[in-house]
Amino acid sequence: MQKKTLIKAAAGVAVVAAALVAYRSFGWAHWSGPANSLGLDLSKPDALIVTKSLSALPRDMLKIPLARDVLREDFVFYYEQNEDRLGLKGSLRRIAYEHELGWGDQLLRVVLDQPADVALWRDADGSLKHFAIAVSRNQLTRLVEEAGKVALKDSQMRIAGELSVDGDEVKVFALDYAYDRTLLLAAHRDRLVILSHPGMLYGGEDGAKADDTAEKAVVDLLSKDGARQRVFHDQFRLGRGVVDGHSIAVKADYLSFGYQPFFGAIDALRFDFSKGKWASHALLDAGKLNKGGYDAAALWPVLPHNPSACFIVPADWAAMQPVLKKIDSEAPLLPLAEQMSGPAAACWYGGSRLHTPVFVATRAPAAANAEALLADLFKATVGGKGDAAAGKADGGVMRWQRTVATRQGKAQPTLAMAGNLVVFSADGRLVDRVLAVRSKQAPAVADKLADATRTIGVIAPASLAQLIETEAFGSLPQSQEPILRAAADEHLVPRLEALKKYPPYRMVLKQLPSSGIAWEPLEWQEVKR
Repeated sequence: MQKKTLIKAAAGVAVVAAALVAYRSFGWAHWSGPANSLGLDLSKPDALIVTKSLSALPRDMLKIPLARDVLREDFVFYYEQNEDRLGLKGSLRRIAYEHELGWGDQLLRVVLDQPADVALWRDADGSLKHFAIAVSRNQLTRLVEEAGKVALKDSQMRIAGELSVDGDEVKVFALDYAYDRTLLLAAHRDRLVILSHPGMLYGGEDGAKADDTAEKAVVDLLSKDGARQRVFHDQFRLGRGVVDGHSIAVKADYLSFGYQPFFGAIDALRFDFSKGKWASHALLDAGKLNKGGYDAAALWPVLPHNPSACFIVPADWAAMQPVLKKIDSEAPLLPLAEQMSGPAAACWYGGSRLHTPVFVATRAPAAANAEALLADLFKATVGGKGDAAAGKADGGVMRWQRTVATRQGKAQPTLAMAGNLVVFSADGRLVDRVLAVRSKQAPAVADKLADATRTIGVIAPASLAQLIETEAFGSLPQSQEPILRAAADEHLVPRLEALKKYPPYRMVLKQLPSSGIAWEPLEWQEVKR
């Protein structure tokens, strides 16, 4: 069995499942309001797919053994029979038939079966719902001329506006292809750009005002200048050659739910498919790495074994200062940022919940007033009057803990300091587990690692399946959601059982960049049980 990676499947599916073949879009009726009414920065996408064939991407995803066993052929069927794709296909066929045109299916083939760039942006709910597709194809001139004629007399197609590209006036067409579904299309010479939502470009009271930043991004994609066409490639530091397969790059800020400033040395992750195999890379900033280092060896020995997922990142502790300034506490907390050092770990475990990972970091030796600072931090952020407990435990451990009510029930957020180690979790049991490992009372992740220094991530599929099952069924109580619960029993459980059969994997960073910002390969290796 090929040693493939769960993270490639998880991160790849997260990108592809949200916007893989560019079908998701929103209605024309919702794009009134300010220009670029969605509030997106079209100059800075969250992810970029560069592909030889967009329609082949779902099937190539299944060439990862783990993805094949967990997602199965239903994954491909879903995207081939997606209602938005079928609606778009039907609309193009109707327009072509009624107006005696020959490009009903041809336009879909241009987008889905040809080399394309797909830039993706997150929506307010965090999912990658909004996209821009850019393709290069000869003989687009006839298509544009015919589209202009259709837009004057068809109920589903209209002219939304105009752009100035290389001195030429380029019409932007709006295509209503289903209820509450509208695309924007613009073509110039051999370039075609499609936007998933009119509000990505237009807004205003009449819906015709273009946002300057968004307009420039679209104009660059349509330009005859190759450098301007590759503006997104340069952002992700991708090569300028033709991709032989697929390349999916995702910014770390998106993958970390916006917390990337705290570990700014990691800019993005990339997943490449070529010659039947997938490979992973990380975009690292050598300058930022040199400030805090990226030696993970000190943390793996204190992390409990068998995590669902556990990652060690190069923390930028100076980035804490603006946050610490905003915390209303009895004493200034800024010295904390200077006392912390080295990388930090974030780990999830099957017996806990998705929203309660454990965070582990180290502080500088002999840091002054550390206990008082941590006590103030806990009191200001969690609370500490009455039911908060603080006191030294066996082995010189200082612990702060409080029981609080949450939407998920009662929780016990716990902060602990043991020597130079600082541990926090909203699930106090995970803090106890870390402290038990530190005192050699429980096994550590490091016990099974051949090289802890360059191991930056560990995933145990069996424990991950347990975590997913807890989250899924916790939100689908049998008494309240009998239909959805039955569907989960039928479809989700078999896939989780398939996931449990896979061994743990570790993500190994073989080398660090010597200077500048560079892509470095990530290797996924099986961890012996």
